[in-house]
Amino acid sequence: MKFFPLIETAANSGEFQLSGAAVEADSTTAALALIEPTVGAGLRYGAWLYHEVRGLPDFAPVTDAEKGKSYAVLAQIGGTDQPWTPDGQQLVSALCDASNLCLSMAQYMGFRLGLMPVDEKPVAAPATSGTETTPTSGGTDSTEKPAS
Repeated sequence: MKFFPLIETAANSGEFQLSGAAVEADSTTAALALIEPTVGAGLRYGAWLYHEVRGLPDFAPVTDAEKGKSYAVLAQIGGTDQPWTPDGQQLVSALCDASNLCLSMAQYMGFRLGLMPVDEKPVAAPATSGTETTPTSGGTDSTEKPAS
């Protein structure tokens, strides 16, 4: 399946926008794992299942790795120039991947829907390697004479 990243516009804004190139993945969880490394620190992210033609994909049972995963629904109401925002609904991958449920709901409602893990936390800043040096405090050594 083809997914596009939904990246928060600013930390804790609750507004998301399409960002980056599509990723190919077998499930929503797999797509989110591919998207996460592209997200800036402090931002949350989700995924939008893309479909090129009207209609729905053929039914496929949910994978064992995906089964039971819960997602918050992100809705883009009012047109493609609007941000995606959480709408308060949750979908669970049970009989099929939650992205397929999201896609069918979008066709019914007439606007695009994406998914973000229910417990999604902002992406952490990269860990430092510990090899960075910090500048020493300025000033003169007691053995140096200040320039005149």
